[in-house]
Amino acid sequence: NLINAITPNGDGINDFLDYSDLRIKDNVSIKIFDRQDSAIYQSEGKNYIWDGRSNGRNVASGTYWYIITWTEPLTQVPMAYSGWILVKNRN
Repeated sequence: NLINAITPNGDGINDFLDYSDLRIKDNVSIKIFDRQDSAIYQSEGKNYIWDGRSNGRNVASGTYWYIITWTEPLTQVPMAYSGWILVKNRN
């Protein structure tokens, strides 16, 4: 279930990106980048939820890019998926 837009405004609807279902995979990494190709988020441990913040502050409304990588548990085949996400904050 790939999501391409979040509105982290606290209303309980589309407030965050949640890829928790990937917990069944091995070596999962989620990285989100801004337009300057700077990493603004990287998953840690089994936390695959991003709330539209970087360094404790809301990111600006705009388009961001992500890369998700993992290893399939049964076959040990490395997988990767990339795409974009729109963040619409109140700013």
